[in-house]
Amino acid sequence: MRWSKLRKLVKDRFAPEVRDRLDINSAAYGACTCGHAWLTWDGEVIANFCTRAYGNVGGYLPDAAPRPPGPSELVGYGEFSRQDAYHACWALVHDLSVDEALFDDDPLVRTLAIVDARLGKRRLAKIDPDGLHPLARHMLALRLEAGRKSRIPSPATATNLTHAL
Repeated sequence: MRWSKLRKLVKDRFAPEVRDRLDINSAAYGACTCGHAWLTWDGEVIANFCTRAYGNVGGYLPDAAPRPPGPSELVGYGEFSRQDAYHACWALVHDLSVDEALFDDDPLVRTLAIVDARLGKRRLAKIDPDGLHPLARHMLALRLEAGRKSRIPSPATATNLTHAL
């Protein structure tokens, strides 16, 4: 399946409160498998899945080792590749229910499950963030915050409600 189609299917699963704010992208470089995928929130990159960095820690550089995320990072250098992002998207769309995805061993699958519209707000509020990968934990916080903001009536709506009474 082409990336553009898979991306659309994944984005169609995003919960309404994050749909216009969260995006997933990918870039490949020529005939090479190099490239990267990335997540953005409000247009800012929050996670980068670089195939070259993944290859560096996976054996291309003799002394390189995967580095866990630092205190200000959501994803460590070389922790995930562009292909990992593709596999997570495919699993979410074709292979797993939202319940299975939420408890999957792959942190990217769990991250996508957290922003999936099939995961209701009550179940979302019950998720323990301490057991999540930093990226999934961050997406949980963003979705919960976006959900709270979407329930607050705008001043114009509040004024219309007041006049209706």
